[in-house]
Amino acid sequence: TEQRHQKHERLKEDVRKLVIHETKSSGDDEEAIVADKLQLIDVVQRLGVGYHFEAEIEEILGKVHDMGEDLFTNFDGKGTDLYHAALRFQLLRQQGFPVSLDGFRKLKNSEGRFKEWLLSDEQGLLSLYEAAHMAFHGEDILDEALSFATKNLKSILLTNKNTSNAFQRQIEFALFVPAWKCVPRSLARHSIDFYSDHQDALLQNKKLLTFAKLDFNMVQSFHQQELRELSE
Repeated sequence: TEQRHQKHERLKEDVRKLVIHETKSSGDDEEAIVADKLQLIDVVQRLGVGYHFEAEIEEILGKVHDMGEDLFTNFDGKGTDLYHAALRFQLLRQQGFPVSLDGFRKLKNSEGRFKEWLLSDEQGLLSLYEAAHMAFHGEDILDEALSFATKNLKSILLTNKNTSNAFQRQIEFALFVPAWKCVPRSLARHSIDFYSDHQDALLQNKKLLTFAKLDFNMVQSFHQQELRELSE
């Protein structure tokens, strides 16, 4: 209906402003601001509405790439932000930007094994798992990272560690099909359900979720109409 289309356009502009401007972090902490922006872009794409903001996302990721190769790749000690490092790699490579693998090599110790502290970073492991699927042929470090992350994510599920039910669902879905290989509408359907229950205020932005649900339903209706016309 016309009213639904008008609501869709209003929400689209609200989400465009969110993508361009909003961040949880403030002040001069550039890395934290970039981390928030990467997380938001990931959510927008998972919700299936990234195609509306391709120019904005391209510009933001271009700026992130221009900031240099060292951003989020200081893996020399425990507690480093693996989640955002892997997410940064995934989003930049997904967008076609060249990205160094040096950060991932720092995940290993002098004996060539992945460092023990990585096992306690469950969110980081899931992000590493998703990023490792972006490997090109011959990038052995990413193949090894994928095997390492897959093994330990399965272990998290089998041992019933103190992870939330929502996060366990994320792991199960990712192990079934990683985001990069997932049918976009299927990923959007799953993500709408997940982020509706998510406790993080940024991810739970009501306008973003409302827009994603409305967009999903409108695209579905359009496809159903096309099928009816073809059948006739």
